[in-house]
Amino acid sequence: MPMIVIVILLSVVPFNNGTAMYALNGFDYFALFFGAFLLVVGLAIFQTGTFEGLTKVGQYMGNSLSSQPKYFVIVVFSFLLGALITCAEPSIIIVSSQIEINSFLLIGSIAVGVGVFVVIGVIRITQHASLKVWYLFFYLIVFLLICLIAVDDTSRKFLPFIFDAGGITTGSATVPFILALGTGIAIARGKHPHEDSFGLVGMASIGPIITMTILLLVNRSGFDPYKIENPNAYADIGGVFGDIVRALLPSGATHLGSLIEVGMALAPILLIFFIYEAIYIKLPKAEILRLINGFIMSYIGLVIFLTGVGAIMSPFGTRVGMALGAVSSDWLIIGICFVIGLVTIVCEPAVHVLTTQINEASDGYIKKSTILFALSIGVGAAIALSAIRSIFNFNIMYIIVPGYFLSLALMFATPNLYTAMAFDAGGTASGPMSVSFVLPMIIGITKSKHNLPIESVEYYTQSFGVVALIAMMPILTIQLLGVYLQVKKLIQLRVTRGVIADPNDAQIIHF
Repeated sequence: MPMIVIVILLSVVPFNNGTAMYALNGFDYFALFFGAFLLVVGLAIFQTGTFEGLTKVGQYMGNSLSSQPKYFVIVVFSFLLGALITCAEPSIIIVSSQIEINSFLLIGSIAVGVGVFVVIGVIRITQHASLKVWYLFFYLIVFLLICLIAVDDTSRKFLPFIFDAGGITTGSATVPFILALGTGIAIARGKHPHEDSFGLVGMASIGPIITMTILLLVNRSGFDPYKIENPNAYADIGGVFGDIVRALLPSGATHLGSLIEVGMALAPILLIFFIYEAIYIKLPKAEILRLINGFIMSYIGLVIFLTGVGAIMSPFGTRVGMALGAVSSDWLIIGICFVIGLVTIVCEPAVHVLTTQINEASDGYIKKSTILFALSIGVGAAIALSAIRSIFNFNIMYIIVPGYFLSLALMFATPNLYTAMAFDAGGTASGPMSVSFVLPMIIGITKSKHNLPIESVEYYTQSFGVVALIAMMPILTIQLLGVYLQVKKLIQLRVTRGVIADPNDAQIIHF
Protein backbone atom coordinates (compact mmCIF):
# COMPACT_ATOMS: atom_id res chain seq x y z
CA MET A 1 0.00 0.00 0.00
CA PRO A 2 2.76 2.59 0.65
CA MET A 3 4.04 2.09 -2.91
CA ILE A 4 0.55 2.49 -4.38
CA VAL A 5 -0.07 5.64 -2.33
CA ILE A 6 3.22 7.18 -3.56
CA VAL A 7 2.38 6.40 -7.22
CA ILE A 8 -1.05 8.04 -6.82
CA LEU A 9 0.33 11.08 -4.94
CA LEU A 10 2.87 11.74 -7.68
CA SER A 11 -0.01 11.75 -10.20
CA VAL A 12 -2.15 14.30 -8.30
CA VAL A 13 0.17 16.54 -6.21
CA PRO A 14 1.46 19.57 -8.19
CA PHE A 15 5.21 18.98 -7.75
CA ASN A 16 6.27 20.08 -11.25
CA ASN A 17 5.75 23.86 -11.62
CA GLY A 18 2.17 23.71 -10.40
CA THR A 19 1.24 20.52 -12.26
CA ALA A 20 1.35 16.85 -11.38
CA MET A 21 4.24 14.77 -12.75
CA TYR A 22 1.97 12.60 -14.89
CA ALA A 23 -1.72 11.88 -15.36
CA LEU A 24 -3.54 8.63 -14.65
CA ASN A 25 -6.84 7.82 -16.32
CA GLY A 26 -9.51 5.44 -15.03
CA PHE A 27 -8.01 2.42 -16.80
CA ASP A 28 -4.59 3.27 -15.29
CA TYR A 29 -6.09 3.26 -11.80
CA PHE A 30 -7.77 -0.07 -12.51
CA ALA A 31 -4.48 -1.52 -13.78
CA LEU A 32 -2.56 -0.16 -10.77
CA PHE A 33 -4.91 -1.61 -8.17
CA PHE A 34 -5.37 -4.87 -10.07
CA GLY A 35 -1.60 -5.20 -10.41
CA ALA A 36 -1.19 -4.52 -6.68
CA PHE A 37 -3.84 -7.16 -5.99
CA LEU A 38 -1.93 -9.70 -8.08
CA LEU A 39 1.31 -8.88 -6.25
CA VAL A 40 -0.24 -9.11 -2.78
CA VAL A 41 -2.18 -12.32 -3.46
CA GLY A 42 0.66 -13.93 -5.40
CA LEU A 43 3.31 -13.10 -2.81
CA ALA A 44 1.04 -14.16 0.07
CA ILE A 45 0.37 -17.56 -1.52
CA PHE A 46 4.04 -17.91 -2.46
CA GLN A 47 5.23 -17.05 1.06
CA THR A 48 2.77 -19.51 2.61
CA GLY A 49 3.90 -22.19 0.20
CA THR A 50 7.55 -21.32 0.87
CA PHE A 51 7.19 -21.84 4.62
CA GLU A 52 5.42 -25.14 3.99
CA GLY A 53 7.79 -26.24 1.22
CA LEU A 54 11.15 -24.54 0.59
CA THR A 55 11.78 -23.61 4.23
CA LYS A 56 10.91 -27.12 5.40
CA VAL A 57 13.30 -28.49 2.78
CA GLY A 58 16.02 -26.22 4.21
CA GLN A 59 15.30 -27.39 7.76
CA TYR A 60 15.28 -31.08 6.85
CA MET A 61 18.42 -30.71 4.75
CA GLY A 62 20.22 -28.71 7.44
CA ASN A 63 19.39 -31.20 10.18
CA SER A 64 20.25 -34.19 8.00
CA LEU A 65 23.43 -32.81 6.44
CA SER A 66 24.76 -31.79 9.87
CA SER A 67 24.82 -35.45 10.89
CA GLN A 68 26.38 -36.68 7.65
CA PRO A 69 29.83 -38.22 8.26
CA LYS A 70 30.83 -37.84 4.59
CA TYR A 71 31.78 -34.33 3.45
CA PHE A 72 31.16 -35.38 -0.14
CA VAL A 73 27.42 -35.75 0.52
CA ILE A 74 27.29 -32.40 2.35
CA VAL A 75 29.08 -30.62 -0.49
CA VAL A 76 27.08 -32.15 -3.37
CA PHE A 77 23.59 -31.64 -1.94
CA SER A 78 24.34 -28.19 -0.46
CA PHE A 79 25.55 -27.08 -3.88
CA LEU A 80 22.62 -28.60 -5.81
CA LEU A 81 19.90 -27.18 -3.58
CA GLY A 82 21.60 -23.80 -3.20
CA ALA A 83 21.93 -23.48 -6.98
CA LEU A 84 18.47 -24.81 -7.82
CA ILE A 85 16.60 -22.69 -5.29
CA THR A 86 18.35 -19.64 -6.75
CA CYS A 87 16.72 -20.50 -10.09
CA ALA A 88 13.32 -20.09 -8.40
CA GLU A 89 14.15 -16.68 -6.91
CA PRO A 90 11.57 -14.12 -8.18
CA SER A 91 14.11 -11.28 -8.37
CA ILE A 92 16.37 -13.23 -10.73
CA ILE A 93 13.47 -14.27 -12.97
CA ILE A 94 12.29 -10.63 -13.14
CA VAL A 95 15.74 -9.27 -14.07
CA SER A 96 16.41 -12.04 -16.61
CA SER A 97 13.19 -11.13 -18.41
CA GLN A 98 14.05 -7.40 -18.43
CA ILE A 99 17.54 -7.49 -19.96
CA GLU A 100 18.87 -8.60 -23.34
CA ILE A 101 21.04 -11.44 -21.99
CA ASN A 102 20.45 -15.15 -22.54
CA SER A 103 18.28 -16.13 -19.56
CA PHE A 104 19.77 -19.60 -19.17
CA LEU A 105 23.32 -18.20 -19.20
CA LEU A 106 22.49 -15.43 -16.72
CA ILE A 107 20.49 -17.57 -14.26
CA GLY A 108 22.93 -20.48 -14.62
CA SER A 109 25.97 -18.29 -13.81
CA ILE A 110 24.28 -16.77 -10.77
CA ALA A 111 23.02 -20.18 -9.57
CA VAL A 112 26.50 -21.73 -9.78
CA GLY A 113 27.92 -18.84 -7.76
CA VAL A 114 25.28 -19.24 -5.06
CA GLY A 115 25.70 -23.02 -4.94
CA VAL A 116 29.48 -22.79 -4.52
CA PHE A 117 29.28 -20.19 -1.76
CA VAL A 118 26.50 -21.99 0.10
CA VAL A 119 28.93 -24.93 0.25
CA ILE A 120 31.73 -22.61 1.44
CA GLY A 121 29.42 -21.14 4.10
CA VAL A 122 28.37 -24.59 5.31
CA ILE A 123 32.02 -25.71 5.54
CA ARG A 124 32.85 -22.55 7.50
CA ILE A 125 30.16 -23.39 10.08
CA THR A 126 31.27 -27.00 10.46
CA GLN A 127 34.94 -25.98 10.76
CA HIS A 128 34.16 -23.19 13.28
CA ALA A 129 36.08 -20.67 11.15
CA SER A 130 35.88 -16.90 11.66
CA LEU A 131 33.15 -15.35 9.49
CA LYS A 132 34.95 -12.00 9.48
CA VAL A 133 38.17 -13.49 8.08
CA TRP A 134 36.26 -15.34 5.34
CA TYR A 135 34.32 -12.20 4.35
CA LEU A 136 37.58 -10.25 4.21
CA PHE A 137 39.26 -12.92 2.09
CA PHE A 138 36.47 -13.32 -0.47
CA TYR A 139 35.75 -9.60 -0.85
CA LEU A 140 39.47 -9.11 -1.50
CA ILE A 141 39.14 -11.65 -4.34
CA VAL A 142 36.05 -9.79 -5.63
CA PHE A 143 37.86 -6.45 -5.84
CA LEU A 144 40.95 -8.00 -7.43
CA LEU A 145 38.72 -9.46 -10.16
CA ILE A 146 36.90 -6.13 -10.51
CA CYS A 147 40.24 -4.44 -11.21
CA LEU A 148 40.65 -6.74 -14.22
CA ILE A 149 37.25 -5.59 -15.51
CA ALA A 150 37.87 -1.90 -14.81
CA VAL A 151 40.94 -1.67 -17.06
CA ASP A 152 38.85 -2.42 -20.17
CA ASP A 153 36.67 0.42 -21.50
CA THR A 154 33.94 -1.88 -22.85
CA SER A 155 33.72 -4.25 -19.87
CA ARG A 156 33.77 -1.37 -17.39
CA LYS A 157 30.29 -0.29 -18.47
CA PHE A 158 28.79 -3.47 -17.00
CA LEU A 159 30.31 -3.19 -13.50
CA PRO A 160 27.05 -1.92 -11.93
CA PHE A 161 25.17 -4.93 -13.29
CA ILE A 162 27.83 -7.31 -11.91
CA PHE A 163 27.26 -5.98 -8.38
CA ASP A 164 23.49 -6.10 -8.95
CA ALA A 165 23.86 -9.84 -9.60
CA GLY A 166 24.88 -10.30 -5.95
CA GLY A 167 21.90 -8.27 -4.74
CA ILE A 168 19.16 -9.99 -6.74
CA THR A 169 20.28 -13.43 -5.56
CA THR A 170 18.78 -13.44 -2.10
CA GLY A 171 15.07 -12.76 -1.84
CA SER A 172 11.77 -14.31 -0.85
CA ALA A 173 12.68 -17.82 -2.07
CA THR A 174 16.36 -18.20 -1.20
CA VAL A 175 16.45 -16.37 2.16
CA PRO A 176 14.02 -18.66 4.09
CA PHE A 177 15.78 -21.74 2.67
CA ILE A 178 19.35 -20.56 3.32
CA LEU A 179 18.48 -19.28 6.82
CA ALA A 180 16.84 -22.62 7.66
CA LEU A 181 19.80 -24.55 6.23
CA GLY A 182 22.31 -22.46 8.17
CA THR A 183 20.32 -22.71 11.41
CA GLY A 184 20.03 -26.49 11.17
CA ILE A 185 23.76 -26.97 10.62
CA ALA A 186 24.75 -24.32 13.20
CA ILE A 187 22.67 -25.93 15.97
CA ALA A 188 24.12 -29.38 15.28
CA ARG A 189 27.74 -28.50 14.43
CA GLY A 190 28.31 -24.81 15.09
CA LYS A 191 30.59 -23.58 17.88
CA HIS A 192 28.32 -20.60 18.61
CA PRO A 193 24.85 -21.60 17.31
CA HIS A 194 23.24 -18.13 17.55
CA GLU A 195 26.09 -16.42 15.68
CA ASP A 196 26.64 -19.23 13.18
CA SER A 197 22.93 -19.21 12.23
CA PHE A 198 23.59 -15.94 10.40
CA GLY A 199 26.12 -15.10 7.71
CA LEU A 200 25.22 -17.77 5.15
CA VAL A 201 22.94 -15.41 3.17
CA GLY A 202 25.71 -12.80 3.05
CA MET A 203 28.18 -15.46 1.91
CA ALA A 204 25.80 -16.62 -0.85
CA SER A 205 25.62 -13.04 -2.19
CA ILE A 206 29.36 -13.03 -2.99
CA GLY A 207 29.25 -15.98 -5.41
CA PRO A 208 27.23 -14.37 -8.25
CA ILE A 209 29.52 -11.30 -8.27
CA ILE A 210 32.52 -13.57 -8.86
CA THR A 211 30.82 -15.79 -11.49
CA MET A 212 29.43 -12.79 -13.41
CA THR A 213 32.90 -11.17 -13.32
CA ILE A 214 34.43 -14.35 -14.76
CA LEU A 215 31.69 -14.44 -17.42
CA LEU A 216 32.52 -10.87 -18.45
CA LEU A 217 36.25 -11.60 -18.47
CA VAL A 218 35.59 -14.47 -20.90
CA ASN A 219 33.32 -12.30 -23.04
CA ARG A 220 35.05 -8.91 -23.17
CA SER A 221 32.55 -7.53 -25.66
CA GLY A 222 29.97 -7.47 -22.87
CA PHE A 223 26.21 -7.89 -23.11
CA ASP A 224 23.67 -6.70 -25.64
CA PRO A 225 22.34 -3.13 -25.17
CA TYR A 226 19.52 -2.74 -22.66
CA LYS A 227 16.16 -2.11 -24.31
CA ILE A 228 13.70 -0.05 -22.31
CA GLU A 229 9.97 -0.55 -22.71
CA ASN A 230 8.17 2.75 -23.29
CA PRO A 231 4.82 2.23 -21.47
CA ASN A 232 1.82 4.32 -22.44
CA ALA A 233 -1.43 5.04 -20.63
CA TYR A 234 -4.06 2.30 -20.90
CA ALA A 235 -6.80 3.00 -23.40
CA ASP A 236 -9.22 0.27 -22.32
CA ILE A 237 -9.65 -2.78 -20.09
CA GLY A 238 -8.56 -5.03 -22.96
CA GLY A 239 -5.08 -3.49 -22.84
CA VAL A 240 -4.72 -4.38 -19.16
CA PHE A 241 -5.74 -8.00 -19.59
CA GLY A 242 -3.81 -8.28 -22.85
CA ASP A 243 -0.58 -7.42 -20.99
CA ILE A 244 -1.45 -9.94 -18.30
CA VAL A 245 -2.00 -12.73 -20.83
CA ARG A 246 1.28 -11.90 -22.60
CA ALA A 247 3.16 -12.05 -19.28
CA LEU A 248 1.47 -15.33 -18.33
CA LEU A 249 1.76 -17.35 -21.55
CA PRO A 250 4.80 -18.18 -23.73
CA SER A 251 5.36 -16.21 -26.92
CA GLY A 252 8.37 -17.15 -29.03
CA ALA A 253 11.61 -18.85 -28.07
CA THR A 254 12.87 -16.15 -25.67
CA HIS A 255 9.70 -15.38 -23.69
CA LEU A 256 8.47 -18.53 -21.95
CA GLY A 257 5.83 -16.85 -19.80
CA SER A 258 5.52 -17.15 -16.03
CA LEU A 259 3.59 -20.45 -16.30
CA ILE A 260 6.57 -22.23 -17.89
CA GLU A 261 9.39 -20.28 -16.18
CA VAL A 262 8.16 -21.02 -12.65
CA GLY A 263 7.61 -24.70 -13.42
CA MET A 264 11.14 -25.00 -14.82
CA ALA A 265 12.53 -23.29 -11.70
CA LEU A 266 10.71 -25.35 -9.04
CA ALA A 267 10.69 -28.86 -10.56
CA PRO A 268 14.47 -29.57 -10.18
CA ILE A 269 14.39 -28.54 -6.48
CA LEU A 270 11.60 -31.00 -5.81
CA LEU A 271 13.39 -33.75 -7.72
CA ILE A 272 16.79 -33.34 -5.97
CA PHE A 273 15.23 -33.10 -2.51
CA PHE A 274 13.14 -36.22 -2.93
CA ILE A 275 16.17 -38.16 -4.18
CA TYR A 276 18.03 -37.13 -1.01
CA GLU A 277 14.95 -37.75 1.14
CA ALA A 278 14.48 -41.28 -0.22
CA ILE A 279 18.12 -42.16 0.58
CA TYR A 280 18.76 -40.41 3.90
CA ILE A 281 15.69 -38.84 5.58
CA LYS A 282 12.73 -41.14 4.78
CA LEU A 283 9.85 -38.87 5.81
CA PRO A 284 6.33 -40.22 6.46
CA LYS A 285 3.84 -39.94 3.59
CA ALA A 286 1.80 -37.25 5.37
CA GLU A 287 4.85 -34.96 5.55
CA ILE A 288 5.74 -35.61 1.91
CA LEU A 289 2.20 -34.65 0.88
CA ARG A 290 2.52 -31.49 2.99
CA LEU A 291 5.76 -30.56 1.21
CA ILE A 292 4.20 -31.21 -2.21
CA ASN A 293 1.25 -29.01 -1.21
CA GLY A 294 3.72 -26.28 -0.23
CA PHE A 295 5.46 -26.51 -3.61
CA ILE A 296 2.11 -26.32 -5.44
CA MET A 297 1.23 -23.16 -3.49
CA SER A 298 4.68 -21.72 -4.25
CA TYR A 299 4.12 -22.40 -7.95
CA ILE A 300 0.67 -20.78 -8.04
CA GLY A 301 1.77 -17.77 -5.97
CA LEU A 302 4.93 -17.16 -7.97
CA VAL A 303 3.04 -17.37 -11.29
CA ILE A 304 0.52 -14.78 -10.09
CA PHE A 305 3.22 -12.52 -8.64
CA LEU A 306 5.48 -12.57 -11.72
CA THR A 307 2.51 -11.98 -14.00
CA GLY A 308 1.55 -8.86 -12.03
CA VAL A 309 5.15 -7.63 -12.03
CA GLY A 310 5.78 -8.17 -15.74
CA ALA A 311 2.44 -6.87 -16.96
CA ILE A 312 1.78 -3.91 -14.66
CA MET A 313 4.20 -3.05 -11.85
CA SER A 314 7.44 -2.77 -13.86
CA PRO A 315 5.81 -0.60 -16.58
CA PHE A 316 4.42 1.67 -13.85
CA GLY A 317 7.91 1.91 -12.32
CA THR A 318 9.24 3.07 -15.69
CA ARG A 319 6.41 5.62 -16.07
CA VAL A 320 7.09 7.03 -12.61
CA GLY A 321 10.82 7.24 -13.37
CA MET A 322 10.32 9.01 -16.71
CA ALA A 323 7.99 11.50 -15.05
CA LEU A 324 10.49 12.12 -12.24
CA GLY A 325 13.27 12.65 -14.79
CA ALA A 326 11.27 15.49 -16.33
CA VAL A 327 11.14 17.43 -13.04
CA SER A 328 13.33 20.53 -13.10
CA SER A 329 14.58 20.26 -9.50
CA ASP A 330 17.19 17.51 -9.13
CA TRP A 331 16.98 17.63 -5.33
CA LEU A 332 13.23 17.08 -5.42
CA ILE A 333 13.84 13.92 -7.47
CA ILE A 334 16.45 12.73 -4.97
CA GLY A 335 14.15 13.47 -2.01
CA ILE A 336 11.23 11.56 -3.55
CA CYS A 337 13.54 8.60 -4.25
CA PHE A 338 14.68 8.65 -0.62
CA VAL A 339 11.06 8.48 0.57
CA ILE A 340 10.34 5.61 -1.84
CA GLY A 341 13.36 3.82 -0.38
CA LEU A 342 12.03 4.24 3.16
CA VAL A 343 8.84 2.33 2.33
CA THR A 344 10.32 -0.16 -0.13
CA ILE A 345 11.97 -2.19 2.62
CA VAL A 346 8.60 -2.77 4.32
CA CYS A 347 7.38 -4.41 1.10
CA GLU A 348 10.21 -6.97 1.00
CA PRO A 349 8.96 -10.28 2.49
CA ALA A 350 12.44 -11.72 3.10
CA VAL A 351 13.22 -8.81 5.44
CA HIS A 352 10.42 -9.86 7.78
CA VAL A 353 11.77 -13.42 7.82
CA LEU A 354 15.22 -12.13 8.83
CA THR A 355 14.00 -9.65 11.47
CA THR A 356 11.90 -12.38 13.11
CA GLN A 357 14.92 -14.69 13.31
CA ILE A 358 17.12 -11.88 14.67
CA ASN A 359 14.53 -11.13 17.36
CA GLU A 360 14.37 -14.80 18.36
CA ALA A 361 18.16 -15.30 18.29
CA SER A 362 18.69 -12.29 20.59
CA ASP A 363 15.88 -13.37 22.99
CA GLY A 364 13.99 -10.19 22.21
CA TYR A 365 16.89 -7.82 22.95
CA ILE A 366 17.14 -6.69 19.31
CA LYS A 367 13.64 -5.58 18.37
CA LYS A 368 12.20 -6.02 14.87
CA SER A 369 11.25 -2.33 14.75
CA THR A 370 14.88 -1.31 15.45
CA ILE A 371 16.22 -3.48 12.62
CA LEU A 372 13.47 -2.26 10.24
CA PHE A 373 14.28 1.37 11.06
CA ALA A 374 17.99 0.84 10.35
CA LEU A 375 17.20 -0.99 7.10
CA SER A 376 14.76 1.74 5.99
CA ILE A 377 17.37 4.46 6.44
CA GLY A 378 19.91 2.36 4.54
CA VAL A 379 17.61 1.57 1.61
CA GLY A 380 16.36 5.17 1.45
CA ALA A 381 19.96 6.38 1.21
CA ALA A 382 20.73 3.70 -1.42
CA ILE A 383 17.90 4.73 -3.75
CA ALA A 384 18.71 8.42 -3.24
CA LEU A 385 22.35 7.69 -4.20
CA SER A 386 21.10 5.78 -7.26
CA ALA A 387 19.07 8.82 -8.30
CA ILE A 388 22.16 11.02 -7.85
CA ARG A 389 24.19 8.62 -10.04
CA SER A 390 21.46 8.61 -12.67
CA ILE A 391 21.27 12.41 -12.75
CA PHE A 392 24.98 13.31 -12.54
CA ASN A 393 26.33 10.19 -14.29
CA PHE A 394 29.41 9.13 -12.32
CA ASN A 395 31.01 5.73 -11.78
CA ILE A 396 29.35 3.50 -9.18
CA MET A 397 32.78 2.38 -7.94
CA TYR A 398 33.13 5.76 -6.20
CA ILE A 399 30.38 4.52 -3.86
CA ILE A 400 30.88 0.74 -3.89
CA VAL A 401 34.62 0.68 -3.09
CA PRO A 402 34.53 3.06 -0.06
CA GLY A 403 31.26 1.49 1.11
CA TYR A 404 32.56 -2.08 1.21
CA PHE A 405 35.96 -1.08 2.57
CA LEU A 406 34.17 0.77 5.39
CA SER A 407 31.93 -2.24 6.08
CA LEU A 408 34.94 -4.57 6.16
CA ALA A 409 36.75 -2.18 8.53
CA LEU A 410 33.67 -1.92 10.77
CA MET A 411 33.68 -5.72 11.18
CA PHE A 412 36.54 -5.36 13.66
CA ALA A 413 34.57 -2.88 15.79
CA THR A 414 31.23 -4.70 15.54
CA PRO A 415 30.23 -7.74 17.64
CA ASN A 416 30.30 -11.02 15.67
CA LEU A 417 26.51 -11.45 15.76
CA TYR A 418 25.90 -7.99 14.27
CA THR A 419 28.47 -8.56 11.53
CA ALA A 420 26.71 -11.77 10.45
CA MET A 421 23.27 -10.11 10.68
CA ALA A 422 24.46 -7.06 8.72
CA PHE A 423 25.70 -9.01 5.69
CA ASP A 424 22.54 -11.15 5.75
CA ALA A 425 20.40 -8.00 5.92
CA GLY A 426 22.15 -6.62 2.84
CA GLY A 427 21.13 -9.71 0.91
CA THR A 428 17.51 -9.68 2.07
CA ALA A 429 16.90 -5.95 1.49
CA SER A 430 17.20 -6.28 -2.30
CA GLY A 431 14.17 -8.39 -3.19
CA PRO A 432 11.25 -8.49 -5.66
CA MET A 433 10.04 -4.91 -5.05
CA SER A 434 13.50 -3.51 -5.68
CA VAL A 435 13.85 -5.15 -9.09
CA SER A 436 10.21 -4.90 -10.16
CA PHE A 437 9.57 -1.22 -9.34
CA VAL A 438 12.71 0.63 -8.17
CA LEU A 439 15.09 -0.54 -10.93
CA PRO A 440 12.64 0.37 -13.77
CA MET A 441 12.05 3.71 -12.02
CA ILE A 442 15.79 4.57 -12.02
CA ILE A 443 16.02 3.45 -15.66
CA GLY A 444 13.09 5.77 -16.45
CA ILE A 445 14.84 8.69 -14.71
CA THR A 446 18.00 8.04 -16.75
CA LYS A 447 16.13 7.94 -20.05
CA SER A 448 14.16 11.10 -19.37
CA LYS A 449 17.01 13.09 -17.81
CA HIS A 450 19.59 12.34 -20.50
CA ASN A 451 17.22 11.77 -23.45
CA LEU A 452 18.76 8.37 -24.15
CA PRO A 453 17.42 6.17 -26.96
CA ILE A 454 15.16 3.24 -26.11
CA GLU A 455 18.06 0.82 -26.65
CA SER A 456 21.47 1.69 -25.23
CA VAL A 457 24.42 0.22 -23.29
CA GLU A 458 24.47 3.39 -21.16
CA TYR A 459 21.56 2.07 -19.07
CA TYR A 460 23.93 -0.55 -17.62
CA THR A 461 26.34 2.23 -16.62
CA GLN A 462 23.94 4.87 -15.28
CA SER A 463 20.89 2.94 -14.03
CA PHE A 464 21.99 -0.50 -12.94
CA GLY A 465 23.73 -0.67 -9.59
CA VAL A 466 20.64 0.39 -7.61
CA VAL A 467 20.15 -3.19 -6.35
CA ALA A 468 23.85 -3.34 -5.40
CA LEU A 469 23.51 -0.14 -3.35
CA ILE A 470 20.31 -1.44 -1.72
CA ALA A 471 22.32 -4.53 -0.73
CA MET A 472 25.32 -2.53 0.53
CA MET A 473 23.81 0.31 2.58
CA PRO A 474 21.93 -1.90 5.11
CA ILE A 475 25.24 -3.65 5.87
CA LEU A 476 26.64 -0.31 7.04
CA THR A 477 23.54 0.76 8.97
CA ILE A 478 23.21 -2.57 10.83
CA GLN A 479 26.93 -2.54 11.69
CA LEU A 480 26.65 1.02 13.00
CA LEU A 481 23.57 -0.06 14.97
CA GLY A 482 25.65 -2.91 16.45
CA VAL A 483 28.42 -0.52 17.48
CA TYR A 484 25.84 1.86 19.03
CA LEU A 485 24.09 -0.91 21.01
CA GLN A 486 27.46 -2.30 22.18
CA VAL A 487 28.56 1.13 23.45
CA LYS A 488 25.14 1.64 25.07
CA LYS A 489 25.44 -1.74 26.82
CA LEU A 490 28.92 -0.90 28.15
CA ILE A 491 27.66 2.45 29.50
CA GLN A 492 24.73 0.69 31.20
CA LEU A 493 27.12 -1.82 32.80
CA ARG A 494 29.35 0.98 34.10
CA VAL A 495 26.34 2.80 35.59
CA THR A 496 25.10 -0.43 37.18
CA ARG A 497 28.50 -1.12 38.74
CA GLY A 498 28.56 2.40 40.16
CA VAL A 499 25.12 1.99 41.73
CA ILE A 500 25.84 -1.36 43.44
CA ALA A 501 29.43 -0.53 44.51
CA ASP A 502 30.08 -0.52 48.26
CA PRO A 503 33.03 1.13 50.08
CA ASN A 504 33.76 -2.13 51.96
CA ASP A 505 33.94 -4.22 48.77
CA ALA A 506 37.72 -3.90 48.57
CA GLN A 507 38.16 -4.97 52.22
CA ILE A 508 35.93 -7.98 51.76
CA ILE A 509 37.78 -9.05 48.62
CA HIS A 510 41.16 -8.51 50.37
CA PHE A 511 40.08 -10.52 53.39
